[in-house]
Amino acid sequence: MIKLIVSDLDGTLLGFDKRVKNEDKRAIQFAAEQGIDLAIASGRMDNEILDVLKELQQKAHRVSQNGAFIYTKTNLRLHALTFSPQLARRIYQQVKEWKAIVLVCDENTYFIEETNEHTNEIEKRLFYGLYECPNMLDAIGKTIHPSKITVLAENEQIVEFERTIANQFGNHVDTFISESRCLDIMPKNISKGNAVLALMEHLRVQPHEIACFGDAFNDIPMFRLTPYSFAMSHAHPAVKKEAQYVVHSVSEGIQMILANAPSAKMMQQKLAD
Repeated sequence: MIKLIVSDLDGTLLGFDKRVKNEDKRAIQFAAEQGIDLAIASGRMDNEILDVLKELQQKAHRVSQNGAFIYTKTNLRLHALTFSPQLARRIYQQVKEWKAIVLVCDENTYFIEETNEHTNEIEKRLFYGLYECPNMLDAIGKTIHPSKITVLAENEQIVEFERTIANQFGNHVDTFISESRCLDIMPKNISKGNAVLALMEHLRVQPHEIACFGDAFNDIPMFRLTPYSFAMSHAHPAVKKEAQYVVHSVSEGIQMILANAPSAKMMQQKLAD
């Protein structure tokens, strides 16, 4: 019996319009009615996850910024980690040398030195936009306590940047290509997998009692926690290879999870309505 469903947001529950499909809403609601808990695990900030949960009309456990922050559905903070100011400054100085857009994130804000015409499209995908900070290096460790540094560039550059960061800072950071053209640089040992594991231990849930949904490389660590891992059909082949199942939607995966339950036919009817 599945007790906890863990879902990524972008590319999994959320489309580019920042909305959740109706069939996924209904499936999540039905799962909640069967006593199954929900957790959101995302590279996004916690306040953005809370906005999505308002749309879903659900309370859920929350893993934000790839695991830097973990909250239970009762708002108990289980974990929080930021970079040391010295390390954050060194990384920022390195990535600023590249032809890329660089965002510095604390728990609830995206900072950038200067917005321009190239950042407008990025802001459309965010719930709270970008906050300009012209003196970023000076602010780091004083008014900004980074938990994630994000680099946005073309795919070929992102792969090269990830290799460079791993070579220079690999003992101190972990990196994830969280979606196309997006590299997230995190404090060491921060991942969705470690965060979901901490949540499982808190909830006393076993690996065979959770199901994980995602579509990107940063979802792989949580796929490896359970035999019930679901990759979206549009995911990179290397991501799909790590999942036990490939589905077109979260609702399809939830139907599979509950296929042998007595309420399965009721769910199918509800999703069809």
